[in-house]
This record gives sequence, C-alpha cells and structure tokens, in this order.
Amino acid sequence: MNAFYQRSELYAAFFSPSQEIRGSIDRVVRRHLGRKPRRVLDPACGPGLWLAHFLQSGAEVAGSDLEESAIALAAKRLPKRGAKVLVGDMRRPPDELGTDFDCVINLDNSLGHLADYMDVAEHFASIRMRLAPRGIYVVGLALREDGDAIDTGVVYERGPVDIEGGGFAALRTESLGLQPRTRCERIRQITITANVKDTPAVIAEQYDLLTFTMEMLRDILVAAGGFEVLGCHDATDEALPAKPFRKRAGDVVLVLRRSDAAGGKPALRGEKPAPRREKPAPRREKPSPRRKASKR
Repeated sequence: MNAFYQRSELYAAFFSPSQEIRGSIDRVVRRHLGRKPRRVLDPACGPGLWLAHFLQSGAEVAGSDLEESAIALAAKRLPKRGAKVLVGDMRRPPDELGTDFDCVINLDNSLGHLADYMDVAEHFASIRMRLAPRGIYVVGLALREDGDAIDTGVVYERGPVDIEGGGFAALRTESLGLQPRTRCERIRQITITANVKDTPAVIAEQYDLLTFTMEMLRDILVAAGGFEVLGCHDATDEALPAKPFRKRAGDVVLVLRRSDAAGGKPALRGEKPAPRREKPAPRREKPSPRRKASKR
C-alpha cells in the first residue's frame, strides 16, 4: 500500500475520523482514564489526524510515522506549540517524543502492518515504557483463531471526495479473506483519482494484515512486560460498543494499562482469576514470526 500511503493528502481525505468516532474515543478514554488526557502519543500518526483531535481538546500531543510525507503534512497542519511529530518506526517511537504519556492511541489496526509478531512484542514493550503509571493504551487489532474465516467482499468504500491541493478521488477496499498459511487477512485496495497533482489515475495495491489468536496476544503482552485489559470494544461500529474480550472477537479496540507480568497472562479487569493448578502448566510456544507484504 506504499503508493497510496505516500500520498498523505489522499489518506487524510479518506480517513479523517468522523464526529461519531471522535466522540466514541473520547468517551472510552474518559471512562478508563477518569478525565481528559493531558499528554497523548500516536506511534503511527500518519498525517496527524488523531493528534489534531486531542490537541483541540487541550492535550499536548506527540507522534511518529515511517512515512516522511505524512509527517511533513502533520507538521504543516499542527501548530508548533503543543505538538511534536517525527519520522520514526512504531516498533520504537523516537525517544525525543518523551515519556509519561497518560494516553497512547493507535487505531485502524496499524499493528497489522508490522512485519511479524516479534515486531509487535517490541512495539508493546516500547509503548509500555512510554506510558505514565496509570496511563492507558487504546489500540485496534484483530482477534482470530486458527481455522477462522473472514467473509470476502467490500469492507470500505468512499468517494468521490475533494483532495487538498486540487482534484478528487474515490476509494474501495476489499477483504480477500484469511490466508491459511500465514493467518493474515489479505486486503485489496483500489483508488481512482482525477486531477490530483502527481498522482496516477488508478492506484491498485494488495497487502496483508497480521491477526492474533487470544493465546498469541496474551503471550505478546506478557513478553512486553505485562498489560491489564481494561476494556474491549467493537471496532466495526463507530459507536464502539463494549464486547467480551474473548477468542474470535474479531476487529476490536482494546484499552490496556501496564501491569506486572509476573502474575501470569493478562485478564480483563473484573474477570475471575483462573483456578490454581496443582501441577505446572505446560510451556506455551512463543508466537512464530509472520511476514507481511508492506506497510500500510
């Protein structure tokens, strides 16, 4: 998806968050943080769409992204005071962005664009170090189990929309289903443009997104140092209704808080702890690396 993502004006036009999803995220953050966030980090910020939202709410914001054009657009749009954006990898956002964030946000399954599960573990460990003691991480991902299937077809369609700088474009995104060998969801994306400067009339791309079994996700969170799952929300509905944190939950937004991994695998707050075993539990296999086609 590099050709699309390198044109940050296109990305901003299609994926600027709606008023409904902004309100839903604000509600989820206030519920688990108890107030508005004061310092917000987006480790895959793109052109700074969510950073702009939290900045308008009075927070100090920081973000990073691998794509230089996205950071250039974010720097252009965001005021210099109260915002800092740098080119950087979400596996380890630049140290210059700081620490002690009371809210980290990473939506739209950006994690799925990482190369493999070791990269995901590195990312979670890095975010854990940047969170304030009672800070929260609001993150989107997909929970699928071996043998699951995803219906193929259109998952997102929009346009034509006006593009900053002139011209207009339409976007169609399709799911090609889960790939049996890699367990990645394969996505095909087609963008049609007209009169958009330095942009092809048609951009057709295909990429894979990582998905996570429940066991794999829990292993990753423990390996990263430990997280408590405060809440689970349905990412397919902009109202973000709560849903059970369990296997095959599908596309979700999780609210995490760092915890001590010594206590074992993370559980949903309020969930009864598992009964103590008389014998040691068998050792679980670590997540095996999975490859992907490209960054979003």
